[in-house]
Amino acid sequence: MTPLKRYVGAASAAVLLAFSLTACGGAPTDASTKDFCGAFNSAEDIFADIDPEADPADQAGDVTDGYKEFADKLEEVGTPENISDDAREGFEIFVEELGDLDEDDVKKYLDDPSEDIAEVSKDDEKKVNEFTEYAAKECGAPEE
Repeated sequence: MTPLKRYVGAASAAVLLAFSLTACGGAPTDASTKDFCGAFNSAEDIFADIDPEADPADQAGDVTDGYKEFADKLEEVGTPENISDDAREGFEIFVEELGDLDEDDVKKYLDDPSEDIAEVSKDDEKKVNEFTEYAAKECGAPEE
């Protein structure tokens, strides 16, 4: 298993800490790029009230809720048609992992970012990487 934390960190670098689908996938596959990027970059707003200097134990619940809200937004909007099959699968894995996080895992990660927040197989890691690269290319950094 490979840690997913790198991808959570990639999605969160610009927004403090920011980034459920079922196995059959249910998110739309025809989102506009504008709507997709709006959802992907919404993490900035979702995590705006999280204080990076505060005790992680005091915020783990809020951060967990934020990850779940972020996953819900992504799932609701879905992906544009121009996403590759592997990147789309990475999107589904990404959303599922975020939606399934529990507060204890998030607290451990907040206490020590070297801890895994979630784990996926090597194959799934490649797909999540393709998704995050796609999102970065399509959406760039969140607007200020």
